[in-house]
Amino acid sequence: MRYVVLLLCSFFPALAAADLISISVPSAAAEVVNKYRADCAEEGGELELDGDEMFRLRTDEGEEAFVIRADFTCGDLGHLYCGAMGHCPTYLVINNKFYDTKRILQGIVARISKASDGTVNYWMHDGHKLMIER
Repeated sequence: MRYVVLLLCSFFPALAAADLISISVPSAAAEVVNKYRADCAEEGGELELDGDEMFRLRTDEGEEAFVIRADFTCGDLGHLYCGAMGHCPTYLVINNKFYDTKRILQGIVARISKASDGTVNYWMHDGHKLMIER
């Protein structure tokens, strides 16, 4: 079996060495990540995304939304932006518009709803409802 794996790796080296995945995100979401990237560089580190810091979902109204948890790793400096208990700054991007929750949250946003007046309601997995007023 070991020889089969070695043989396959010689024919498919890109599969064996690939450790980067890129996804397309709205510019407002990329700006948030880039701010943290610049801050991390100032501290002497390099920002690392593990893949669980940002995820996409749909609002109750069907709009595309991204939830960003600042659970980024800053190289050997670790997780500079979250507290010891896993509380991290959390941001929302809905239709490429940035919303700062102004909260340090431990859990993950499970549902988002945006009212016509611009108010954004969001719910945590435990059912706790929070609001961003515009």
